[in-house]
Amino acid sequence: MTPFVVRFTLSRRQRLAVELMPWLPAAAATLGFGIGGAYLALNASAWFLVLLAGPPLVYPGLFRFALGLLFRPDRPVEVRVDDTRLEWVAGGGRRSLALDGFFQVFRADDVWTLLHLDGPVLTIPLDALTAEQVEYLKGFARRAAAARA
Repeated sequence: MTPFVVRFTLSRRQRLAVELMPWLPAAAATLGFGIGGAYLALNASAWFLVLLAGPPLVYPGLFRFALGLLFRPDRPVEVRVDDTRLEWVAGGGRRSLALDGFFQVFRADDVWTLLHLDGPVLTIPLDALTAEQVEYLKGFARRAAAARA
């Protein structure tokens, strides 16, 4: 297949569905630590308010993610696919992944979800890819499944 480039925009809901899961443990810890610090500040000493600075120092990525969702509801994305690599460009960041590493490509609601062995989960709206492009990407996942069997 010839290389192709796909440009699309992910909505806040589509981003939240995929990007929130890795941050759930950090969000739970931040919430618990924040409630504990606020309780101590109210009942013991106002000096415990200093504890509220801890979570942003420990989990800066969580706060960048939350602020990004809040202030930038839509994120433009560009995906470039050639014979061996998929390059994902979004939000000023660039990630290059080997196509051989995709082990699952499936439809979930209104997006295609691509799972990679290195950990990234990519979402692409249904209307952004043609049937031929989806079959091309699924071919790598099928070969990976055949190699595992």
